[in-house]
Amino acid sequence: MTDTEQLSAQNNVIREGKTTTRPAGEWSSSIHRYLRFLEAEGLRVPRPISIQDGRETLEFIEGEFVHPYKWTDEALYAVGEMAGRLHRTSVKFHIFPEDQWKNWCLREIGKNPRIISHGDIAPWNVVTENGMPKALIDWEYAGPIDPMVELSRICWLFPQLVDDDLAAIYDLPSPEKRAEQVRLICEGYGLPREQRLCLTEQILETVICETAHEAIDPGLTFESEGSLWGLAWRTRSVYWVWRNRKILEQALER
Repeated sequence: MTDTEQLSAQNNVIREGKTTTRPAGEWSSSIHRYLRFLEAEGLRVPRPISIQDGRETLEFIEGEFVHPYKWTDEALYAVGEMAGRLHRTSVKFHIFPEDQWKNWCLREIGKNPRIISHGDIAPWNVVTENGMPKALIDWEYAGPIDPMVELSRICWLFPQLVDDDLAAIYDLPSPEKRAEQVRLICEGYGLPREQRLCLTEQILETVICETAHEAIDPGLTFESEGSLWGLAWRTRSVYWVWRNRKILEQALER
């Protein structure tokens, strides 16, 4: 008998034994082709299995999650390495005119040439083993993105550049230490020092973009209710990054 488990009620993601199924979209075939390319290049990704009857099936990758707790320095460096390898590999992926990708707010920002990448690299999408990153999952937002936008989001979310109350709840280190962790991610990624100097500004743009879309995407108006926590922690995170930008810049200059 196959074990069945609902992994996400909101997104209707279901685990069935060693596979997961979720609703398919017009972009699913392009994402499956991209995942097959990455697997052939030696990256650990969920293996695409099928698209049938409006649902897509992929391999389920066993593992653990660090989220929502803090990452070690060693793991953060490895996250940077993982992102760097993904970006360098993805440059070789050939895009066809018929390829389609799901709409995503981060496609709107950034000044650099786009590559195809995961699009939603976040602690909740990284399967770990013994606290170290093992594989990226949940590729539904894969598509064209400025790699520096994606890296800036990693540098925001993994060291958790959040306001002081959340930092206290999750026993996060000081702002100075988290700024050093941003630098560790960049070192793991292989980002040259001169490119790091623009990263604080890019982190701010990325957080502002996501915060705005917390209101835009669900169509919130002055009469709306809900989505308050998503808006609240992101808005306060923007303010935290702004207040501590000098600390971030000094860490990235080293």
